[in-house]
Amino acid sequence: MDKVFALATLTAGLRLALPVALAALGALTAERSGVLNLGVEGTMLSGALAAYLVAEGTGYTWLGLLAGVGAGLLCGVVLAFGILVLRSNQIVTGLAFTLLATSLTTFIFQQSYDIGASPPRIQRISIWLLALVVLAVFAAAWFVLERTSWGLALTSAGEAPHAVDALGYGVNRIRAVAVVTGNALVGLGGAVLVCGPLGLFIQNVTAGRGWVALALVVFARWRPSVCLAGAALFGLCDAVQLRLQGTSTAIPYEVFLALPYVVTLLAMVVRARDSRTPSALGTPFVRGA
Repeated sequence: MDKVFALATLTAGLRLALPVALAALGALTAERSGVLNLGVEGTMLSGALAAYLVAEGTGYTWLGLLAGVGAGLLCGVVLAFGILVLRSNQIVTGLAFTLLATSLTTFIFQQSYDIGASPPRIQRISIWLLALVVLAVFAAAWFVLERTSWGLALTSAGEAPHAVDALGYGVNRIRAVAVVTGNALVGLGGAVLVCGPLGLFIQNVTAGRGWVALALVVFARWRPSVCLAGAALFGLCDAVQLRLQGTSTAIPYEVFLALPYVVTLLAMVVRARDSRTPSALGTPFVRGA
Protein backbone atom coordinates (compact mmCIF):
# COMPACT_ATOMS: atom_id res chain seq x y z
CA MET A 1 0.00 0.00 0.00
CA ASP A 2 2.95 2.31 0.55
CA LYS A 3 3.75 2.06 -3.14
CA VAL A 4 0.19 2.93 -4.11
CA PHE A 5 0.17 6.18 -2.19
CA ALA A 6 3.76 7.15 -2.90
CA LEU A 7 4.67 10.63 -3.99
CA ALA A 8 4.92 9.44 -7.59
CA THR A 9 1.30 8.30 -7.48
CA LEU A 10 0.15 11.65 -6.11
CA THR A 11 2.08 13.47 -8.83
CA ALA A 12 0.54 11.22 -11.47
CA GLY A 13 -2.87 11.93 -9.97
CA LEU A 14 -2.24 15.65 -10.38
CA ARG A 15 -1.25 15.19 -14.03
CA LEU A 16 -4.40 13.21 -14.75
CA ALA A 17 -6.66 15.61 -12.84
CA LEU A 18 -5.73 18.85 -14.60
CA PRO A 19 -7.32 18.17 -18.03
CA VAL A 20 -10.53 16.87 -16.45
CA ALA A 21 -10.70 19.87 -14.11
CA LEU A 22 -10.54 22.33 -17.02
CA ALA A 23 -13.11 20.37 -19.03
CA ALA A 24 -15.46 20.27 -16.04
CA LEU A 25 -15.05 24.02 -15.49
CA GLY A 26 -15.92 24.66 -19.13
CA ALA A 27 -19.02 22.47 -18.94
CA LEU A 28 -20.01 24.16 -15.67
CA THR A 29 -19.75 27.62 -17.24
CA ALA A 30 -22.14 26.70 -20.06
CA GLU A 31 -24.58 24.83 -17.84
CA ARG A 32 -24.86 27.62 -15.28
CA SER A 33 -26.21 29.77 -18.11
CA GLY A 34 -28.85 27.15 -18.94
CA VAL A 35 -27.18 25.35 -21.87
CA LEU A 36 -26.62 21.61 -21.61
CA ASN A 37 -23.33 20.97 -23.39
CA LEU A 38 -22.89 17.28 -24.27
CA GLY A 39 -20.17 18.15 -26.79
CA VAL A 40 -17.43 18.25 -24.13
CA GLU A 41 -15.78 15.01 -25.26
CA GLY A 42 -15.66 16.20 -28.88
CA THR A 43 -14.28 19.60 -27.90
CA MET A 44 -11.58 18.00 -25.75
CA LEU A 45 -10.51 15.83 -28.66
CA SER A 46 -10.45 18.84 -31.00
CA GLY A 47 -8.35 20.86 -28.56
CA ALA A 48 -5.96 17.96 -28.04
CA LEU A 49 -5.42 17.42 -31.77
CA ALA A 50 -4.99 21.13 -32.50
CA ALA A 51 -2.48 21.46 -29.66
CA TYR A 52 -0.47 18.48 -30.85
CA LEU A 53 -0.35 19.52 -34.51
CA VAL A 54 0.71 23.08 -33.70
CA ALA A 55 3.24 22.06 -31.04
CA GLU A 56 4.76 19.38 -33.26
CA GLY A 57 4.80 21.64 -36.31
CA THR A 58 6.28 24.73 -34.63
CA GLY A 59 8.32 23.16 -31.84
CA TYR A 60 6.68 25.47 -29.28
CA THR A 61 4.45 23.60 -26.84
CA TRP A 62 2.97 26.78 -25.37
CA LEU A 63 1.66 27.65 -28.81
CA GLY A 64 0.00 24.26 -28.73
CA LEU A 65 -1.92 25.30 -25.63
CA LEU A 66 -3.12 28.43 -27.40
CA ALA A 67 -4.15 26.32 -30.39
CA GLY A 68 -6.20 24.13 -28.06
CA VAL A 69 -7.99 27.22 -26.75
CA GLY A 70 -8.62 28.39 -30.33
CA ALA A 71 -10.04 25.00 -31.32
CA GLY A 72 -12.31 25.11 -28.27
CA LEU A 73 -13.52 28.58 -29.24
CA LEU A 74 -14.38 27.35 -32.73
CA CYS A 75 -16.24 24.36 -31.32
CA GLY A 76 -18.12 26.70 -28.99
CA VAL A 77 -19.20 28.88 -31.92
CA VAL A 78 -20.52 25.84 -33.77
CA LEU A 79 -22.44 24.58 -30.74
CA ALA A 80 -23.79 28.02 -29.86
CA PHE A 81 -25.00 28.51 -33.44
CA GLY A 82 -26.79 25.18 -33.46
CA ILE A 83 -28.31 25.46 -29.99
CA LEU A 84 -29.08 29.17 -29.69
CA VAL A 85 -29.59 30.33 -33.28
CA LEU A 86 -31.09 27.25 -34.91
CA ARG A 87 -32.68 26.20 -31.59
CA SER A 88 -31.88 22.55 -32.16
CA ASN A 89 -32.32 20.01 -29.38
CA GLN A 90 -29.44 20.47 -26.96
CA ILE A 91 -28.98 16.77 -26.21
CA VAL A 92 -29.03 15.72 -29.87
CA THR A 93 -26.76 18.61 -30.89
CA GLY A 94 -24.14 17.80 -28.26
CA LEU A 95 -24.10 14.08 -29.02
CA ALA A 96 -23.97 14.67 -32.78
CA PHE A 97 -21.12 17.14 -32.36
CA THR A 98 -19.12 14.65 -30.26
CA LEU A 99 -19.60 11.90 -32.85
CA LEU A 100 -18.58 14.28 -35.64
CA ALA A 101 -15.54 15.59 -33.76
CA THR A 102 -14.41 12.05 -32.90
CA SER A 103 -14.54 10.99 -36.54
CA LEU A 104 -13.03 14.22 -37.85
CA THR A 105 -10.06 14.21 -35.46
CA THR A 106 -9.35 10.57 -36.34
CA PHE A 107 -9.47 11.40 -40.07
CA ILE A 108 -7.20 14.45 -39.76
CA PHE A 109 -4.72 12.55 -37.59
CA GLN A 110 -4.56 9.63 -40.04
CA GLN A 111 -4.05 12.02 -42.95
CA SER A 112 -1.26 13.81 -41.11
CA TYR A 113 0.75 10.73 -40.12
CA ASP A 114 1.28 7.31 -41.66
CA ILE A 115 -1.01 4.61 -40.31
CA GLY A 116 0.95 2.21 -38.11
CA ALA A 117 3.88 4.59 -37.66
CA SER A 118 4.57 6.10 -34.25
CA PRO A 119 3.85 9.84 -34.35
CA PRO A 120 6.64 12.06 -32.99
CA ARG A 121 6.52 13.15 -29.38
CA ILE A 122 6.41 16.81 -28.44
CA GLN A 123 8.23 18.54 -25.62
CA ARG A 124 6.11 18.32 -22.47
CA ILE A 125 5.40 21.28 -20.22
CA SER A 126 6.25 20.90 -16.54
CA ILE A 127 3.32 19.61 -14.53
CA TRP A 128 3.90 22.29 -11.92
CA LEU A 129 3.66 25.09 -14.48
CA LEU A 130 0.44 23.58 -15.81
CA ALA A 131 -0.90 23.30 -12.27
CA LEU A 132 -0.26 27.02 -11.76
CA VAL A 133 -2.07 27.79 -15.02
CA VAL A 134 -5.07 25.68 -14.01
CA LEU A 135 -5.24 27.23 -10.54
CA ALA A 136 -5.10 30.72 -12.07
CA VAL A 137 -7.91 29.82 -14.48
CA PHE A 138 -10.05 28.45 -11.66
CA ALA A 139 -9.42 31.50 -9.49
CA ALA A 140 -10.42 33.81 -12.35
CA ALA A 141 -13.52 31.73 -13.14
CA TRP A 142 -14.58 31.67 -9.48
CA PHE A 143 -14.18 35.44 -9.19
CA VAL A 144 -16.15 36.13 -12.38
CA LEU A 145 -18.96 33.69 -11.59
CA GLU A 146 -19.32 34.49 -7.89
CA ARG A 147 -18.21 38.10 -7.47
CA THR A 148 -19.18 40.04 -10.60
CA SER A 149 -22.45 41.33 -12.03
CA TRP A 150 -21.79 39.46 -15.27
CA GLY A 151 -21.42 36.20 -13.33
CA LEU A 152 -24.69 36.93 -11.57
CA ALA A 153 -26.40 37.58 -14.91
CA LEU A 154 -24.98 34.33 -16.31
CA THR A 155 -26.21 32.31 -13.33
CA SER A 156 -29.59 34.02 -13.47
CA ALA A 157 -29.90 33.15 -17.17
CA GLY A 158 -29.85 29.51 -16.09
CA GLU A 159 -32.24 30.01 -13.19
CA ALA A 160 -34.77 32.64 -14.28
CA PRO A 161 -34.12 33.69 -17.90
CA HIS A 162 -37.36 35.66 -18.25
CA ALA A 163 -36.45 37.77 -15.21
CA VAL A 164 -33.03 38.44 -16.75
CA ASP A 165 -34.71 39.45 -19.99
CA ALA A 166 -37.06 41.80 -18.11
CA LEU A 167 -34.01 43.56 -16.67
CA GLY A 168 -32.75 44.31 -20.17
CA TYR A 169 -30.09 41.62 -20.55
CA GLY A 170 -29.90 39.51 -23.69
CA VAL A 171 -30.36 35.96 -22.42
CA ASN A 172 -29.20 34.23 -25.60
CA ARG A 173 -26.25 36.60 -25.85
CA ILE A 174 -25.19 35.68 -22.31
CA ARG A 175 -25.63 32.00 -23.09
CA ALA A 176 -23.63 32.31 -26.30
CA VAL A 177 -20.70 33.91 -24.45
CA ALA A 178 -20.91 31.20 -21.78
CA VAL A 179 -20.92 28.38 -24.35
CA VAL A 180 -18.00 29.79 -26.34
CA THR A 181 -15.96 30.61 -23.23
CA GLY A 182 -16.77 27.26 -21.66
CA ASN A 183 -15.70 25.35 -24.76
CA ALA A 184 -12.46 27.34 -24.88
CA LEU A 185 -11.72 26.00 -21.38
CA VAL A 186 -12.63 22.49 -22.51
CA GLY A 187 -10.29 22.83 -25.49
CA LEU A 188 -7.56 23.98 -23.12
CA GLY A 189 -8.20 20.84 -21.08
CA GLY A 190 -7.58 18.69 -24.14
CA ALA A 191 -4.43 20.66 -24.91
CA VAL A 192 -3.13 20.23 -21.36
CA LEU A 193 -3.65 16.46 -21.65
CA VAL A 194 -1.45 16.30 -24.75
CA CYS A 195 1.11 18.98 -23.90
CA GLY A 196 1.45 17.90 -20.27
CA PRO A 197 1.32 14.26 -19.17
CA LEU A 198 1.37 12.57 -22.58
CA GLY A 199 3.41 14.63 -25.02
CA LEU A 200 1.61 12.67 -27.71
CA PHE A 201 -1.71 12.41 -29.52
CA ILE A 202 -3.44 9.12 -30.31
CA GLN A 203 -6.93 8.38 -31.55
CA ASN A 204 -9.58 8.98 -28.87
CA VAL A 205 -6.84 10.20 -26.55
CA THR A 206 -9.37 11.63 -24.06
CA ALA A 207 -10.73 8.12 -23.33
CA GLY A 208 -14.07 9.37 -22.04
CA ARG A 209 -12.70 12.14 -19.83
CA GLY A 210 -15.19 14.57 -21.35
CA TRP A 211 -18.06 12.46 -20.00
CA VAL A 212 -16.35 12.30 -16.61
CA ALA A 213 -16.17 16.10 -16.66
CA LEU A 214 -19.94 16.27 -17.16
CA ALA A 215 -20.43 13.95 -14.19
CA LEU A 216 -18.13 16.12 -12.07
CA VAL A 217 -20.30 19.17 -12.75
CA VAL A 218 -23.23 17.37 -11.10
CA PHE A 219 -20.95 16.16 -8.31
CA ALA A 220 -19.81 19.76 -7.70
CA ARG A 221 -23.40 21.08 -7.79
CA TRP A 222 -22.25 23.65 -10.33
CA ARG A 223 -19.61 25.22 -8.06
CA PRO A 224 -16.05 25.72 -9.38
CA SER A 225 -14.18 24.99 -6.14
CA VAL A 226 -15.90 21.64 -5.57
CA CYS A 227 -15.41 20.84 -9.25
CA LEU A 228 -11.65 21.11 -8.73
CA ALA A 229 -11.83 18.75 -5.75
CA GLY A 230 -13.84 16.22 -7.79
CA ALA A 231 -11.26 16.30 -10.57
CA ALA A 232 -8.53 15.66 -8.00
CA LEU A 233 -10.47 12.61 -6.78
CA PHE A 234 -10.76 11.24 -10.31
CA GLY A 235 -7.08 11.89 -11.05
CA LEU A 236 -5.98 10.13 -7.85
CA CYS A 237 -8.17 7.09 -8.59
CA ASP A 238 -6.82 6.96 -12.14
CA ALA A 239 -3.23 7.08 -10.87
CA VAL A 240 -3.94 4.38 -8.29
CA GLN A 241 -5.44 2.04 -10.88
CA LEU A 242 -2.37 2.49 -13.08
CA ARG A 243 -0.15 1.55 -10.16
CA LEU A 244 -2.34 -1.42 -9.20
CA GLN A 245 -2.14 -2.80 -12.73
CA GLY A 246 1.58 -3.27 -12.17
CA THR A 247 1.08 -5.42 -9.08
CA SER A 248 0.75 -9.18 -9.14
CA THR A 249 -2.90 -10.02 -8.56
CA ALA A 250 -5.56 -12.40 -9.86
CA ILE A 251 -7.98 -9.51 -10.38
CA PRO A 252 -8.50 -8.76 -14.12
CA TYR A 253 -6.88 -5.49 -15.16
CA GLU A 254 -10.20 -4.32 -16.63
CA VAL A 255 -11.45 -3.93 -13.05
CA PHE A 256 -8.65 -1.47 -12.36
CA LEU A 257 -9.37 0.39 -15.61
CA ALA A 258 -12.96 0.93 -14.51
CA LEU A 259 -12.00 2.04 -10.98
CA PRO A 260 -11.77 5.85 -11.50
CA TYR A 261 -14.98 5.93 -13.54
CA VAL A 262 -16.90 3.84 -10.99
CA VAL A 263 -15.71 6.01 -8.10
CA THR A 264 -16.67 9.17 -10.00
CA LEU A 265 -20.15 7.84 -10.80
CA LEU A 266 -20.74 6.73 -7.20
CA ALA A 267 -19.64 10.12 -5.90
CA MET A 268 -21.93 11.83 -8.41
CA VAL A 269 -24.91 9.68 -7.37
CA VAL A 270 -24.38 10.47 -3.70
CA ARG A 271 -24.01 14.20 -4.31
CA ALA A 272 -26.88 14.32 -6.81
CA ARG A 273 -29.38 13.51 -4.07
CA ASP A 274 -29.21 17.17 -3.11
CA SER A 275 -28.60 18.52 -6.60
CA ARG A 276 -28.78 22.23 -7.35
CA THR A 277 -29.46 21.91 -11.05
CA PRO A 278 -30.11 25.27 -12.76
CA SER A 279 -33.87 25.58 -13.17
CA ALA A 280 -33.73 26.40 -16.89
CA LEU A 281 -30.97 23.95 -17.83
CA GLY A 282 -31.64 22.53 -21.29
CA THR A 283 -34.65 24.81 -21.84
CA PRO A 284 -34.44 27.14 -24.88
CA PHE A 285 -35.27 30.77 -24.20
CA VAL A 286 -37.90 32.37 -26.40
CA ARG A 287 -38.84 35.94 -25.57
CA GLY A 288 -42.52 36.26 -24.75
CA ALA A 289 -43.11 32.51 -24.64
